[in-house]
Amino acid sequence: MKSRTAIQPVPAGPSLGIRLGQSALATAAESLQRHRLLLLLVLGYAVGCYAVGIATGSGAVINIGLYNGVFGLLLGTFMMVLVVGSIVRVMARRPAGSLSAAIWRDFSETWLGRRRIATMLVPLLLAPVFFSTFSSFKSLIPVVAPFSWDEAFVSLDRWLHFGVHPWELLQPLFGTPVLTSALNAIYNAWYFVMFFVFAWQVVSLKRPALRMQFLISFVLYWIVIGTGLAMLFSSVGPCYYGRVTGLADPYVPLMQYLHAAAAEFPVWALPTQEMLWQAYQSKEAALGAGISAMPSMHVAIAVLLALFGWQVGRGLGIALTVFALLIQLGSVHLAWHYAIDGYVSAIAGVIIWYAVGWALRRAGYRNENDARPASPAG
Repeated sequence: MKSRTAIQPVPAGPSLGIRLGQSALATAAESLQRHRLLLLLVLGYAVGCYAVGIATGSGAVINIGLYNGVFGLLLGTFMMVLVVGSIVRVMARRPAGSLSAAIWRDFSETWLGRRRIATMLVPLLLAPVFFSTFSSFKSLIPVVAPFSWDEAFVSLDRWLHFGVHPWELLQPLFGTPVLTSALNAIYNAWYFVMFFVFAWQVVSLKRPALRMQFLISFVLYWIVIGTGLAMLFSSVGPCYYGRVTGLADPYVPLMQYLHAAAAEFPVWALPTQEMLWQAYQSKEAALGAGISAMPSMHVAIAVLLALFGWQVGRGLGIALTVFALLIQLGSVHLAWHYAIDGYVSAIAGVIIWYAVGWALRRAGYRNENDARPASPAG
């Protein structure tokens, strides 16, 4: 009688849940490794903000979750844009079979791959913490360094512009309500242009060295220019000059013109300036709160976008350079900034951009899609 051979059980592999968990952990670890310098910068910035708040007894203005809701809304909008993009691509191809299955396949292959998620995970998670920290630091500026530089900047502005206030030079160009409103619209568009380029580079798989140069520069602009230099040269700007200094206000005619223009066309700067003033007086954490003129972050980030644009292509470089020039003009015409605020921002921004690029090249970053850093530079 033949003996029966016992059937050996096949060793069971990891369950689907375990495999998915392992893959998620591996992806998160890869994203942390790739963006470790960004992580250190943002976390160090947040810790520094809390330390300053505790040291000055101003913890009420610190809230590093301030922008969570805003970025949740922006992220949801961004995801909808990506879905619409997949729908448009699939409809253009007109594939056979299930349309919904084709859309899901396009979306998942484009945006849900491990490499893509590892690329965007850490920057997306850091963004609301970082901007909340910046807003908190901005509210701390008058606590750490009371406003004291405005009179000097007014004198410097006049000296640089041959004895004339810069806003007076711009009045013949933009001093009609429709042009003021148009310039204000461009000035407000800065938020959308900044977010678009930032989101683009967060998810981009192309030009990894340029992407990392942009992201690290972006963070350092806000830390060095928007916080460090702002505390060093604490000032309020033309729209608040008379309220804070108590001196004769050379910007009264400009403010009178802006209010008159607002009666004909929208001048969004005016209610925003009043909102910031009320937040400053209440000394509470609020979205967009904080007053700081020198340096101008609008100009600084616009210069960063232009520098980045030239690395992508001539057309984008020209467009973003024109945009940066209009932001500088708008910052003066709308009484947000002294002209010198923008000049200092541009110079500091160029220095940071090229210093970061040099450091990344030294660290072995290249713009090939499969490039990997040769040393731990972020």
